Amino acid sequence: MDRIRLARIALGITVLLLAGCVPRQSTKTPQRDRLVSEIHKFKGAPYVYGGSTPRGTDCSGFTMTVFADFDTRLPHSASKQAKMGRPVRRSDLKMGDLVFFKTGGSKTINHVGIYLWDGKMAHASSSKGVIVIRWVDNVYYERRYAGARRIVDF
Repeated sequence: MDRIRLARIALGITVLLLAGCVPRQSTKTPQRDRLVSEIHKFKGAPYVYGGSTPRGTDCSGFTMTVFADFDTRLPHSASKQAKMGRPVRRSDLKMGDLVFFKTGGSKTINHVGIYLWDGKMAHASSSKGVIVIRWVDNVYYERRYAGARRIVDF
């Protein structure tokens, strides 16, 4: 076989293999794309207590500012955000749901992130700034999970 034909076959196999990596439920909608874009503006922003900008933010400032782009006002408090919207079972989490945690030995909700997909969330880590992690595999967050709320239905 000539090199061009082999290259085409290899490309076809690669496309087929990659197609199997695509989530079954499409995550593409204009609103979801906009959410990802808003989150991306914050990626790598340092943690700043009381902050709410890509130059520095805390967890609730991050969610508050991202959701403001969707005409949704959230308080600058994880525990107050946990009382908004409607509760969501863990098995029913969808992109854009807020996920809540009780961290640092707290008995009340004091941390919030934005659920993405496949157990991942974007959040403002006090040690690493705004990052995306797979929290369901993270023992620290898994043990401190306190619930989820749907504020906007993406």
